[in-house]
Amino acid sequence: MSIANTVGLILAAAIALLLVAALLFPEKF
Repeated sequence: MSIANTVGLILAAAIALLLVAALLFPEKF
């Protein structure tokens, strides 16, 4: 895998975690 693909996967995972956190803990946002 290239560096660009790795960075893209990390960004996608971070965004997914933020969305899940926003759904589970809406009072913190």
